[in-house]
Amino acid sequence: MSEERSSGKKDPITRRQFVAGAATAIVSAIVGGIVGSQAFPKTVTETVTREATKTLTSTATVSTTVPTTVVSTATKEVTKTATKEVTTTVTVTPTVKKTPVKNAMLLINPVKCTGCMLCAFACAEHWIKEEHPELAGETINLEFSRIRPMRFQYVDVVNVCYQCRLEPYAEGSDKHPCEQVCPTGALHTVPEGEGKEGYYGNGYLWVDKDKCLGIDKCGRCLEVCEEQFGSGISYDPITKKAQVCSMCGGMPVCADACPEGAIEVVAPGRNGRVYAEPPEAKAELYYMKLFGVRRDL
Repeated sequence: MSEERSSGKKDPITRRQFVAGAATAIVSAIVGGIVGSQAFPKTVTETVTREATKTLTSTATVSTTVPTTVVSTATKEVTKTATKEVTTTVTVTPTVKKTPVKNAMLLINPVKCTGCMLCAFACAEHWIKEEHPELAGETINLEFSRIRPMRFQYVDVVNVCYQCRLEPYAEGSDKHPCEQVCPTGALHTVPEGEGKEGYYGNGYLWVDKDKCLGIDKCGRCLEVCEEQFGSGISYDPITKKAQVCSMCGGMPVCADACPEGAIEVVAPGRNGRVYAEPPEAKAELYYMKLFGVRRDL
């Protein structure tokens, strides 16, 4: 025994001893925690409650204040925007109903006319819808137009019916020349109060397609008009029946379509025959008046 003490060496700790000591320390820590929580429960609870209350109050204040401000600002902006849009975009346009013009003719101003052909397109579209609606959605055929712009050198001549009439004192009738020579009465004047608004009536010429013999069997209206006046008569490309300007019953679409205002609806005065000439003669007259010289043909 004296020799072991004098050497100063200690016995090594075994694994079993180490595990037992560690378990004892852990159990002691757990027991100490339980005892401490029982000894000071009120202080810990109050501290936790105060900190939680402060955190929740701060969070609630931020979460409720920010959305209220944003919503208020957004509402004001939306209200301003909506008010401006309604004020600037809402307009009221009065509707004016167009009334037919009676006892009139079309007069073309060659100085204003540019030869744009819009009058012919408007006329063709108007009549193809009336007479051949099955074709209206697919094409516009200028052969349906009653008004025919013609291009000459430096000038444009618009050929259309001028509502010519015969002179009773010299020719024994006041009918239109084409109406006078029609063997079946297909070409006739539709009295006021009859016809179809926007198409024919109000004392203007009209062709009854059921009575017309067509270009293959007749053509007298074309001959008498072409010989003297350059022909305001044309023929339907499908039925081959005559067609003439009916002034759209007093509301000509060609005059509305002209962007330059070159087509005027005027009273004929005594007789529209005064203005009717063959296109070639009219082209020479226009050239001379516009440029002050005659052309050397």
